[in-house]
Amino acid sequence: MEIGRGLDAGMRAVLREYVRTLADDELVLGHRDSEWCAFAPLIEEDVAFASIAQDELAHAQLLFGLVEALGGKSPDVLAFGRGPEMMRNAVLVERPNGDWAYSVARHFVYDLADDLRTAQWLQSGEGAFRALAERIRREERYHLEHGRTWIQALASGGHEAAMRLQHALDRVAADSFDLFRPLAWEGALVRAGILPEEPSHLWGRFVTRIQEAVRPYGLTFTPSRSGPSGREGDHTPELRQLLDTMGEVWRSDPKAVW
Repeated sequence: MEIGRGLDAGMRAVLREYVRTLADDELVLGHRDSEWCAFAPLIEEDVAFASIAQDELAHAQLLFGLVEALGGKSPDVLAFGRGPEMMRNAVLVERPNGDWAYSVARHFVYDLADDLRTAQWLQSGEGAFRALAERIRREERYHLEHGRTWIQALASGGHEAAMRLQHALDRVAADSFDLFRPLAWEGALVRAGILPEEPSHLWGRFVTRIQEAVRPYGLTFTPSRSGPSGREGDHTPELRQLLDTMGEVWRSDPKAVW
């Protein structure tokens, strides 16, 4: 897919960095979601979470393709050939799955964030983003509905289920700011007409949407602006373990394709 026509080398590098952060989110969360296959509480959820994981990994592949078109490395090298210090995913997506309530809460919160940022792409001056948004949003609609269904089920499933869900939302809230952390190159994307506003400006709308979604169930979402910044390369030890597992086949045969 063509992208970045008419941009100078510096602006292409900025755009490449932006796309890579999004691709890293999708890649890492897709792998985490895939870990529920055969371990979800219902056999139907083995299939559902595997399907969601497959979508996220496909989105990562599309985004890495844009990075390559902007002068970056191939999708395989980007996905499997980097160490944690080179990854720019939000810390939220690399956390271990924990219990079902945590994975449901993360799934729901992340997909709301994804909905907001892909909505931005529909207003982009870059045709590749508009085309990608139309494709991704058709699939993400089902992710959001799946997440809402499970939030409702757990919140209404008795004291322990609701308590676990609230604890999960608290943990997710503590890491959520990283999804919209302000970064130095954001303004350049707006000045170049690639985005209608800086991605970090979506933070307030993001928090409001989640709070409005969980409030009817007596749940709260209270985010923090502190915590490690995966966007700036500050990651947990668990990310290295995840990357080692994910890249095992590629390292044994770099010519293999995903």
